[in-house]
Amino acid sequence: MDKTINIWRLEDGCGGNGGKLLPEESAQTSIKGRASGGRSKLLVSDWSEDDVSEWLLEEGLEGLVDRFKANNIDGTELLSLTKETLASELHVESVGLRSKLLRKVEELKSDSVCLGIPDEFLCPITRELMKEPVIAADGYSYEKEAIESWINTKNRSSPMTNLPLLTTLLTPNHTLKMAIGRWKTSH
Repeated sequence: MDKTINIWRLEDGCGGNGGKLLPEESAQTSIKGRASGGRSKLLVSDWSEDDVSEWLLEEGLEGLVDRFKANNIDGTELLSLTKETLASELHVESVGLRSKLLRKVEELKSDSVCLGIPDEFLCPITRELMKEPVIAADGYSYEKEAIESWINTKNRSSPMTNLPLLTTLLTPNHTLKMAIGRWKTSH
């Protein structure tokens, strides 16, 4: 119940580990609430070149995949891209494409700036900062929309304990909402 998350990666036979499951070494590994394709993401700065390529495909920027691979662009380099480097080093001629890419990178940055958010301010379901926290019958607080969706999928068990919820009644958590508001204004 300490909310520890273990991330594992599967090494293929080429990695010298014979297909064994290995714990992820990065201490900065985190789960993002809106993980696409049902898979978890590392912090952007920890992304490999393949992760960057996959992200480009998801964002509809498949035309840049080969260029990024040829230049070995990983997560750290992706976050440091500028208009100038896109034009001069990566030879992205289209101003529209450069702008779109830079907007998407800015979105990534704002998503990953979530470092330092107290864990109790994050919804256990979405792992995002709560806007409308509510208390469920299990005593835990959730983002209202997330727990309602959880309950409406006929899943009458607690997302935290997996025990049946005695009621689907949700109570607004005003104290937590005010604490989150104070934290947001001070950060």
